[in-house]
Amino acid sequence: MAALKVLILTDFSDLSKVAINYGLSMSAKLDAEYTILNIVRLDGVPKSHLKMKQIERTLFAIAEEEGKKLVEESIKQTKTKAKVTFKAIKSHKVADTVGRYAEAHKVNLVIMGSRGASRIKKAVLGGTTVSVIDVSDAPVLAIPGKAEFTNFKNVVYASDLKNVQKELDTIIPFARIFGSTVHMVHVVEAIDKNVDAKREEANVLVEKADYEKIKLEVVIDDNVPMAIDKYLKEKKGDVLTTFTHELNLFEKIFARSLTRKVAYQGITPLLTFKRKSVK
Repeated sequence: MAALKVLILTDFSDLSKVAINYGLSMSAKLDAEYTILNIVRLDGVPKSHLKMKQIERTLFAIAEEEGKKLVEESIKQTKTKAKVTFKAIKSHKVADTVGRYAEAHKVNLVIMGSRGASRIKKAVLGGTTVSVIDVSDAPVLAIPGKAEFTNFKNVVYASDLKNVQKELDTIIPFARIFGSTVHMVHVVEAIDKNVDAKREEANVLVEKADYEKIKLEVVIDDNVPMAIDKYLKEKKGDVLTTFTHELNLFEKIFARSLTRKVAYQGITPLLTFKRKSVK
């Protein structure tokens, strides 16, 4: 089987270096080739400037030089034996560029740093991490600033119990690579007949799954992000896994998305998989 293609985003900040080291540390268990991608932002370059092209070339040359150093330092620090290359791309929009690059190069996983946002920023701005999650068809692993790779011993999988079979088919191969225990959790405000029926159906699928280290639990709480955060701490979760989808207009206006709310907390690594877009 060909090696997986992993894309790690960098802006040369300390946060992105944490994400790089985290991603490269995964190579001990993951057969993968890594590309560290820097998007040279041209927002501050005036389009009417006569020397714009010269400024662009200078910025690009600096990125290439810093990228070479970054690869050498990261390989030395993580002692990875994986193939690691650096790529710089000139662009105005990070998320769209990442989405196009990942699709064109058949990327299997995107890794990036992630920090929490203020309440105002949550309401007004999308945030780079959330924007990349929105546009990327490849799974996105968002790494907070203090995270260290711990082999994904405990994976917390938050589910709405609507697409359990497809989600299990996606998560189990990932869990098997690392020998993870999967803590599948569904949070609801109250238990009713509908919830009971979904739980029974999900339990049947879990029992039939070709993986023994997985269990479903239903948690009653009216604050889903807070309940999941508490559950992560109880299970000593190394990563939170969610499935997301493209928001329709109503959802965008009212920010009705668990993944987006959790992504802003910036506490535990977040692994998101894309669902089929909402029409």
